Amino acid sequence: MLRLAATLLALACAHAMATVEQPESNARINDPEWDAFKATYKKTYKDADDELARHSLFKVSQARVAELNKLNGHPAFGINWMSDRRDVYPHEQYKKGLVKPKDFVPTAPVREFGAPRSPKAINWRYTEAVTAIKNQGQCGSCWAFSATEATESQMVLSAGGKVKIGLSPQQITSCAPSSGTYGCQGCQGGFTEGAYEYIKSVTGLANDFFIPYGQSLTDSAQTTLPCPTAKVNAIDGEYEQLTGGYAQLEGYEYAVPPCTSGGCEDQDLASLAAALEQSPVSICVNAGVWNDYTGGVLTAAACGPMGADYQDHCVMATGFNTTAPVPYWIVRNSWASTWGDEGYIYLEMAKNTCGLADDVTIPKVKLDMTAEQAAEAARNREAMYQRATKGPE
Repeated sequence: MLRLAATLLALACAHAMATVEQPESNARINDPEWDAFKATYKKTYKDADDELARHSLFKVSQARVAELNKLNGHPAFGINWMSDRRDVYPHEQYKKGLVKPKDFVPTAPVREFGAPRSPKAINWRYTEAVTAIKNQGQCGSCWAFSATEATESQMVLSAGGKVKIGLSPQQITSCAPSSGTYGCQGCQGGFTEGAYEYIKSVTGLANDFFIPYGQSLTDSAQTTLPCPTAKVNAIDGEYEQLTGGYAQLEGYEYAVPPCTSGGCEDQDLASLAAALEQSPVSICVNAGVWNDYTGGVLTAAACGPMGADYQDHCVMATGFNTTAPVPYWIVRNSWASTWGDEGYIYLEMAKNTCGLADDVTIPKVKLDMTAEQAAEAARNREAMYQRATKGPE
């Protein structure tokens, strides 16, 4: 059914492209919706021919959005800043970047969760456990962002809110080794397990002021910035007191037994919910239709295949809501706060929508705390849980 839906969608888009009228290059485009689109997104084009080509893509986007919303069963897709860039200009689309070695075999343990508390809804965004939305730009570094964000959240929760540091996805992007079992390729792609293994191998992951993100937000033909080796070495060097805080990892666990082949339609969604009762988690997904998402709940029917072979993007799950008309998982993206619903997307909760439960990881941070500090952190975590389940005051 999913493959048939994808085929029908492709045929609809192809038909729209074929039937769009192509006016003469010196004729003005008479399309109020196009004029509104250009005004809304401050669009300019190099010449009349370029605008004609972009207008044709805009019409294709309108047809594709209509077909996706039909598949979805309710609106979740719309015209956005990307609507004159799809199909013919794929290099201009939002970047993803999940690239996992074909022979990779998961070896990390699967966490066992106790009896669930089963809240009707939880959203860690209501607490300090979720940092601000980030922007990977035109670098395929989603895997580094997902691992970084999951580590940030674990630091906050493990310390009971006493430690809140924005960490450096640039360090992972630039410094994770390109060879070996966990080899990653910087802006050309990588995977979260490789990111965690890199962090384990060094003193720690620096804060984002010490090693800021420097990849271009607009250049699609960029190369990965070189590893700032001197800065990484200085994390615990002579000037440690000046470099600021950093994170250390002792490992990572899977929240759900990972699915590495097949359709992955029967993943353990109860374990994903149990994991989200405790913290946000890193997830990887099939984000093939996400460029057109503008808000609302994205269903499994519209998102497409759930299988591991279709995964192309790593993000972060921050909660769920079972009380909505269509219950949903809450997912944070790394395409800036102007994408989706202020940087977030909501995925149908009844199914393994977009394959979000195929590769769910939780980093384990190292913190040196006394018994008294650990007890205080536990009390503070409980207070954060209460805020996450009750919503904003």
